[in-house]
Amino acid sequence: MKTAAVVLCLLVTVTTASAGPQVGEDTGTPRAAHAPRVREVRFAGDPAFEPDALKRVLQELGSRRVIPGIWTRRPLYETRAIEADLARLRSFYFSQGYFDARVGVGSVTVDGGDAILTLEVQSGPKYLVRHIEIDGIDDERGATATDSSGEFHVETLCTSLFDAKRIAESQGRLDFAVELEISHTDGPALPNTGREWVDVTSRVRTGSAYTVGRIDFSGHQRINESTLRRAMALQERSPFDVGKLRAGLARLNRSGLFEPLTLGDVEIRRRPDTLTADLTVSIRERPGRRWSLSGPLGPSAIGLLEATISSRLPPWGRGVFEASTYYLTFSVMGFSNPLIRLLPIRARQSPPALLVLERPYLPGQALSSGFALSPQLSARRLLAGYGLTHLDRAAHAALIGEPPDSSRLLIPISGRHTSGLGGGFEEASFLMCNPPARSHQRLRRGAAVAAGLVIGTFRPY
Repeated sequence: MKTAAVVLCLLVTVTTASAGPQVGEDTGTPRAAHAPRVREVRFAGDPAFEPDALKRVLQELGSRRVIPGIWTRRPLYETRAIEADLARLRSFYFSQGYFDARVGVGSVTVDGGDAILTLEVQSGPKYLVRHIEIDGIDDERGATATDSSGEFHVETLCTSLFDAKRIAESQGRLDFAVELEISHTDGPALPNTGREWVDVTSRVRTGSAYTVGRIDFSGHQRINESTLRRAMALQERSPFDVGKLRAGLARLNRSGLFEPLTLGDVEIRRRPDTLTADLTVSIRERPGRRWSLSGPLGPSAIGLLEATISSRLPPWGRGVFEASTYYLTFSVMGFSNPLIRLLPIRARQSPPALLVLERPYLPGQALSSGFALSPQLSARRLLAGYGLTHLDRAAHAALIGEPPDSSRLLIPISGRHTSGLGGGFEEASFLMCNPPARSHQRLRRGAAVAAGLVIGTFRPY
């Protein structure tokens, strides 16, 4: 039946969440329950940037505005959070050409439940970059774009490395490592700078290409394994393409039958002697019963009030007759659907009480899913609902597409190291490359939501 999770829908949900670390949890403080909260982060030394610019780099130690001007939530003073943001600051300085920058904890002042953290920063000189090379891609050396100003084009470098990682993954290479090397060199003299020139070399190392051995699933009790296999884009005896594995998990998530799956739910067992890898996907099925109450605005009509209760059928049958992929739904509507008259077919108004047997859209079974059966609806209306369901999926695929790789690249800097938090200054040791964002992502998502609302408005059930 129509989903009730839309803007201005009345939803009744019960959720539980932890407001912070539990007592005794290892967070780097003696007792997390009594850990102070960071009231302010200050910067001392020679940071070379304004404090506001540096605070925008912080994520774990930054205050979050829950309700602007009313409620601001301050972070806990934890070792884990401090180390994470110190790494981000070092990467920030490195990306700006400060290859000798050192960042560490200067002092901490605790007053009751508040903590003031001072970070000691020595930016060092800003270097000019003459060449940026990538070594190790197809046994060749490639140069990225540079200019006469000597600026470090870190975005271009990161984009090239993500492209190299994607190509390596498509070939089944599970190991992908990168290391940056900074070497001093001579370059053209720039007036009034006095800066030194360096060359940046990115050395890429990839492992052997693996093929897929066995694909197993665990944790599923009601859904047949054949249904899961049809949704997987990655197949046995094919190159172990991590991108296809990621796409298969996204397709399983869109089915709505399981709790969200990530790469962390996949166990990979390598066999180096045969260059094959077996994987096991841990499945967590969602409850077989659900209910919703929506209105006054919803995806089906303006002014529609609807209450629904659904239950998945027992695990009987196989293929298109697999009962556990069907929902038996009973709905009661407060108003009729006035926009159904705009459909290019003659249709009667929806009955106030409706009983529907529905098979949601299943990836890998497009033609044999996304339909519904009801003795109260005509064949034309059921066929219209089938077409609109597939139109909604096609619109979502065109606007959103497959999920991109969301993992960051942590690139160690050759010859540098880190020490403990209490060691004072620490060298910038990693460059963090965030995955490139898709163009107009927010516009795409907004268009997908709008398309879903419009299409749902015309669904006859």
